[in-house]
Amino acid sequence: MDIQTIAVTVAEAVQAAPERAQELIAHPREAVEAITGAGGFDVTEVVQATLARLAETGMDLSFVDLSQLDLAEIDVSKLDIAQLQGAADALHVDMSKLDMGAIASKLLGGGLGGLFGGLGGLFGGR
Repeated sequence: MDIQTIAVTVAEAVQAAPERAQELIAHPREAVEAITGAGGFDVTEVVQATLARLAETGMDLSFVDLSQLDLAEIDVSKLDIAQLQGAADALHVDMSKLDMGAIASKLLGGGLGGLFGGLGGLFGGR
């Protein structure tokens, strides 16, 4: 299954059972696998594509708690914060609960880890 097919399937499942939206936030890979049976997909791309699809519906997902977003499963370097904000607005989700500090920390940690690894290789660490 490609990303868009997975996103459509997950969006339809959330429309049929809105509580699945919280599952998608708290355990994205597990939720997508349970809904679609698919594996080997990019979780970040699927979540973003699913939220974009759901935003088109304008359904009310104000009960979704973004503080439960599992950042261990999300590649924050691929997040489109403007797109997420637009989807959150359309779905009536409170973005203030999204831990932007944790996202920034993960971005900086990943970026700095790569930088230090590259410097180690440059100076004979490898």
